[in-house]
Amino acid sequence: MAIIMFIIFLVTNLFLVFCFQFAFSSGYNYQNGMYLGVHIPANHKDDPDVNSLIASSRQSMKRFQIINALISIAICFINFANIVIFVMVYCVWIFEYCFFIIMLNNSCHKKMYALKMQKGWIIESQQKKVYIDTRISAESDSTPINCKWHIAILAAEIAAFIPYIANGDTRYRAYMFTFFICSLIVSAIALPFHIFINRNERNVYSEDTRLNHVINTTMKKYKGIALILMSLLNGVAWIYVALYTYISGNYSGTSFFVYIFVQILTVFGLIIPLYLAQQRKKELLASDTAPIYVDDDEYWKSGYYYNPNDTHLFVENRMQSGNYSLNFAKKGAWVFSGATAALIIGCLIFVFAVLFPLINLKEEITLADNGILTISAGGYKSEIDVDDITELKLLDKLPDDSFLRTNGASTDSYDIGRYEGRTLGKCSLYVFDGYSPILMIKTDDTLVFVNSKEDGEIEGLYGELTN
Repeated sequence: MAIIMFIIFLVTNLFLVFCFQFAFSSGYNYQNGMYLGVHIPANHKDDPDVNSLIASSRQSMKRFQIINALISIAICFINFANIVIFVMVYCVWIFEYCFFIIMLNNSCHKKMYALKMQKGWIIESQQKKVYIDTRISAESDSTPINCKWHIAILAAEIAAFIPYIANGDTRYRAYMFTFFICSLIVSAIALPFHIFINRNERNVYSEDTRLNHVINTTMKKYKGIALILMSLLNGVAWIYVALYTYISGNYSGTSFFVYIFVQILTVFGLIIPLYLAQQRKKELLASDTAPIYVDDDEYWKSGYYYNPNDTHLFVENRMQSGNYSLNFAKKGAWVFSGATAALIIGCLIFVFAVLFPLINLKEEITLADNGILTISAGGYKSEIDVDDITELKLLDKLPDDSFLRTNGASTDSYDIGRYEGRTLGKCSLYVFDGYSPILMIKTDDTLVFVNSKEDGEIEGLYGELTN
């Protein structure tokens, strides 16, 4: 298990670093009259101060990426020591990486803007100017990729969950519901985003209307393909798990790893078309003989977009290729950002609160004078009235049943929390792998399996309960 987790996270981490490199690297090249999202006149793009700033910024980003690539590899090895600590460290790293790479990029952007202002490279006549291509505006809703494909995918995802509502194995219903909701969220986001792109991909790059039409149509096509592939592969991953589990009657680790593999393909399905779109856009712009120069850097000078005169909430992000940014002159941008930040922080707090008791897992077994047996470990607890016990049995190992974790923790070292067996039904496990005997405690409505790392503790408890 640890080896498989190591491989999955190692590949995922390195791919994440690669994706961020792709998203943030374009700003260091002179494109669309800009360096680092700041318009620099063509006759000054080779200025020594500009070249020096680009070189130092590129070096800072390269150093940051190398350091985080090494960190991402190093933290994967923690998985072999303690998977709980690994998950907590991973959450901290992913948050640190995403936050500081944005801050670093914005810092470089601000330095370039300050240099531009210092040099006085401003064309007053081009400031705050807005160009409109009437042909592009008239074709804003046209698209080479139909959004209705998302509806078909959503319908297939919903259909795959129906058997679990009707007559599916209740043991797996909670698991399948989680997979289903995750899949549905991804596809549900892809649909409105696809509609948004079709309606808002109408940028004016040139005085040549035909070129504007070709570029916007090309971007709509590639972005549409990216979103359809993301939604489709995400749906395939969920539908595979749903059908396999329903038909076989068993939710296996193999089906989960197939799900993870297809989800990795989902990321490729999104990234590759976006990359091809940017490359095609560069080729088309390189052939432009009548480019339009608009100096709107004032709206981006803080590292984010702030334009009270723009009615759009989302705008194309000039500092990360293929990305979109919020217009922070709009109240909705602050509400959206605040809600997102609160959700992320809330999730981190929840994860740490759940996992912290599992770092150094300790089991406590107490039998009170009033005849109440209490077993607790990792935040889970079972209380049993001794008078209600109907069966006690010492076992060398857990019964040969398929135990599904419904709310608990399971590693190579222990199984703690709430489980459900195929034949035994709902039960609680407080079991450390490699230790015996295991005491089975049964009442009319409770079934508990417990062992201990302490020699003789379970045998002593058995003796007390039988007396």
